[in-house]
Amino acid sequence: MDTIGVNSYTSRMSTLPNGKSNNTPDFKLAPLARSLWDAKAKPQRSLGKLEDLAVKIACIRRTLHPVLGRPILLLAAADHGVVSEGVTGSPQEITWQQCENFSKGGGAIGLMCAHNGIDLAIVDMGVAHDFSPGCAILNRKIAYGSANLAQGPAMTLAQCGQAIATGRELVAGYAAEGRAVIAFGEMGVGNTTVSSALMAAFSGLPVEVCTGEGSGLDAKGLAHKRSIVQQALSLHANVKEPLEMLSCLGGFEIACIVGGLLEAAAQGMVVLMDGFITTVALLVASKIDPKVLDNVIFCHESHELGHHLLIEYLGGEAVLKLGMCLGEGTGAALAWLVIEEAVLLFNGMTSFSQGSVTDSVSLLKAKGVQRAPY
Repeated sequence: MDTIGVNSYTSRMSTLPNGKSNNTPDFKLAPLARSLWDAKAKPQRSLGKLEDLAVKIACIRRTLHPVLGRPILLLAAADHGVVSEGVTGSPQEITWQQCENFSKGGGAIGLMCAHNGIDLAIVDMGVAHDFSPGCAILNRKIAYGSANLAQGPAMTLAQCGQAIATGRELVAGYAAEGRAVIAFGEMGVGNTTVSSALMAAFSGLPVEVCTGEGSGLDAKGLAHKRSIVQQALSLHANVKEPLEMLSCLGGFEIACIVGGLLEAAAQGMVVLMDGFITTVALLVASKIDPKVLDNVIFCHESHELGHHLLIEYLGGEAVLKLGMCLGEGTGAALAWLVIEEAVLLFNGMTSFSQGSVTDSVSLLKAKGVQRAPY
């Protein structure tokens, strides 16, 4: 297998002359942000986790007056050679068909982004199809799908590095536009199999809890899917380094999201994490740079088996739990409305003094009564 320099793809791009990032979250602002919440005309901690969201965003954006602006959702798409093993009942052509559908404002994510004030960018990282030149899909195709991870490496290290670099480049461009918030989505038939293998490899959790039904399998099909994941893990059992593991098991769209996550953290952006597949990309990114987790809001807990364990493994807690398992970025697009509301209240809600309301929080604090954060 060819070799690459890890730092050329994974080192932080946004740095000061001394090599240190100037965009890491400022967690010293947290107690100040909580004091601002306590001054609002309401019982202490009465807005629950909305308060926690606003505090985290203030720290990420390094200001007590965060302005989020219009988010962008980067949806990376690719096909996967492991589909040839019969791990899904969905035909592979659905990947390119859905991408075209999304690009015209269709599908769940197309509609949700338009309705919720989110810009949608679709990037072809490795779809087994040629899109027409006029199609609103960015062409960054590395190959016409990855290789079969159960028979050999899914990508070369060079291809993996190219995909990571593409994600970094795109996100750096969005940050240069002034974007403060980014979400990630994905499209690729077979990518729950790939993600299950990556989750098991990087977390050490059993294949059985990492591998679910995906887009729909019966008991026999699920057993076969798990056997293929185990076969891939056994084949690549001697691989330990994160980038090499990603190249052996991952897909082009997942590697793109890994790079995008690393760059978003380096740029000080708020990252809206979606479902199982994008969270697996976060797991991989966290093994490269654990600080990437500081910028993440876990938007929803997918119904896909293993996602709740993955969020728990990463130390997170989901904003929404609605039994969704569609992917595409839909959980992030929906949670954005809650997150936007939290920041609206934090920035604009009147204080006791502004509203000429008796400061009940200070009165209770004087008596030693204080609610702990959720």
